[in-house]
Amino acid sequence: MKITRRGALLSPLVAMAVPFAAWNAPERRDAWNPKLSENLPDLTPASLRWLKQLGCKHVIYQDDADLIDPAHKGYWTAAEIQGAKKACEEVGLILESMLIPIKYYPKARLGLPGRDEEIDKACRTIRAAGEVGVPMMEWRFWPDFFWDERVGYYETEGRGGAIYRAFDYHRVKDAPPFDGIGVVDEKEMWARFLYFAKPVIAAAEKAGVRLSMHPNDPPVPVMRGVARIFHHPDNLRRFLQEVPSPASGITFCQGTITEMGVNVFEEIRSFGRLGKIFLVHFRAVRGKVPRYTEVFIDEGDVDMLAAMKTYKEVGYTGPMVSDHTPRLQGDTPWGHLGRTYSHGYLRALVQAVNGA
Repeated sequence: MKITRRGALLSPLVAMAVPFAAWNAPERRDAWNPKLSENLPDLTPASLRWLKQLGCKHVIYQDDADLIDPAHKGYWTAAEIQGAKKACEEVGLILESMLIPIKYYPKARLGLPGRDEEIDKACRTIRAAGEVGVPMMEWRFWPDFFWDERVGYYETEGRGGAIYRAFDYHRVKDAPPFDGIGVVDEKEMWARFLYFAKPVIAAAEKAGVRLSMHPNDPPVPVMRGVARIFHHPDNLRRFLQEVPSPASGITFCQGTITEMGVNVFEEIRSFGRLGKIFLVHFRAVRGKVPRYTEVFIDEGDVDMLAAMKTYKEVGYTGPMVSDHTPRLQGDTPWGHLGRTYSHGYLRALVQAVNGA
């Protein structure tokens, strides 16, 4: 074929246009498409813009209760949740999930008088979410809810001087019980948990809201005298059997499950085939209980591409976030830079799985 001078000049432009057109093309209709997102600490315009700039469509609200409940009532009203939902919608995002603040039910976690009022308020929050149309709420339940040296965490330097969070049970194995908490055996912890879980799950089912329960982190059997009943997947399965409901499922925190020292792929299949994974925290860990380090998403012990393929295999299409990340130079307290890095990796894995 004869190549003209004009053709020779245009051919590089055509070559560049082809990959650009492919990059700018709409998603394949048959592509696996989980709801990629990131946890947000607030719903300010800056945070929402950041999330949208990552290409996300769904908001996973994870943090400050007081931003929604400035009067410290201990529950959220429909009007307050509607305000949060509207803030998301104004920038073209969907409020997919909200975290019920654990500080709203300390008496329930401690098994103290007054817990019935806390349960009523939790149910009120759930009903309000259902009324407004927020489809899911995440929750956690353990009395010693700390994330620092009190439960064996510490900081260590990692790749390029980034700050990692690490855990070593030997730092706290001989520490005394917490003041105000004391010793709580497994039987008592189950009793407290089920006393709270049964009514709130019943309220969620009636309200049309899914409740996603996060396992214990760090996942050790006992922390300073307190039984951590969700330190192993078998107890998560027991929970789902004890309180059976289509409204009840788990946050599959892949980092926490990795820390448990089990086969992560088998657990994705186990809970995924039951339809009980409601939310995924897709993060990497090196090591397992009693010692581990939370590392960058590309340097953990689990093959992350294989994990992503397994979520696709079980047909999971719910929300997925990166969660914890090492602290980078110049990062914010929430870890926006680290989360951005993790999210790009996560999004690339989804594209790789769809292209396989």
